[in-house]
Amino acid sequence: MRARVSLSLSETALAVTAGDQLGAQAWDQLLLAQPEANLLQSWKWGELQSRFGWSVERLVVHDGRAGVCSLLRSASLYPGGAVYYVPRGPVVAERERLVVLDALEQRAASGRGLILRVEPNARVGDEWPAFFEGRGFSRGKAVQPEATRLLRIDLDPESLKAGFKPKTRYNLNLAEKKGVTVRASRDVATFARLAADTGKRQGIHLPGVAYYQAALDLFGPSDEVRLYLAEHERDTLGGIMVFRFGKTAYYLFGGSSDRKRELMPNYLLHWQAMLDFKALGCDTYDWWGIPEEPAPDHPWFGLYRFKTGFGGETVRYIGLYERVLRPVPLKLERRLQQLKAKVRAPVHILR
Repeated sequence: MRARVSLSLSETALAVTAGDQLGAQAWDQLLLAQPEANLLQSWKWGELQSRFGWSVERLVVHDGRAGVCSLLRSASLYPGGAVYYVPRGPVVAERERLVVLDALEQRAASGRGLILRVEPNARVGDEWPAFFEGRGFSRGKAVQPEATRLLRIDLDPESLKAGFKPKTRYNLNLAEKKGVTVRASRDVATFARLAADTGKRQGIHLPGVAYYQAALDLFGPSDEVRLYLAEHERDTLGGIMVFRFGKTAYYLFGGSSDRKRELMPNYLLHWQAMLDFKALGCDTYDWWGIPEEPAPDHPWFGLYRFKTGFGGETVRYIGLYERVLRPVPLKLERRLQQLKAKVRAPVHILR
């Protein structure tokens, strides 16, 4: 890795330097200073991905104030190739975007990249698409959800609950009255079984026990992740894993059993998480994905109704843009991926 790349845009010289020497605390401080900061650009998230097939390269852009970009590299099925991906980034000022895209392309090309995929944490209406098009990028298939629901949780409990839809309040009260309990846990084996069962029902592939354990090991000591399990009379009914970065709580993973679903344990799970993460200083609960077009025949329409029942704001993102670097090897890579997909269900989001 080259320690420094100097590039210019118009009459302004910017420096793009390696960010790994900053360390976790300084990196996250730089990231959180930007309004587009997101968990997937955090130091620990990069460390988590590095345990599961990705290598991480962190870049810092200097121009009076600093912007950051965590770039992930994964070996491709095509021999000697690689796929480069920027999840929910880069997190830089608008004037720095072209320079950062140039730097990312140089890094990917020097690493024998077949393709560079960039998926900013930018909402529809942002100018990012114009920057991508100006550098030869085209729209690609999104990895992260293209729409989510954001809920403000910095309210007193009664005011927060008052913003829920009547049916949601009813189901939450029902779970409490019927004796469902929620506890923080480190029982990743039980949670993994619940998540796997849910994945089968929804037709998606979710991480396994090793991933959840690694997440607890990395984020747990600083109380930046909590695993909750819902129980009733010694039966475990469901579980969720919620992360914290800055003032946002992110619900990323969940699972439930078919048993006693009429007791509505999932409502109580998220209610407890909202109360706990508010106490930890969070003001926003990110549901991490809803169907972009919530038609009644959508396979996740029930999930959409569940999440929107808590209130909040729907947010839509611009999606993923990609730059093909080696067209011929990429065609072979895609054929190999198609063969692999016939054997294993696709992962819905980057884990």
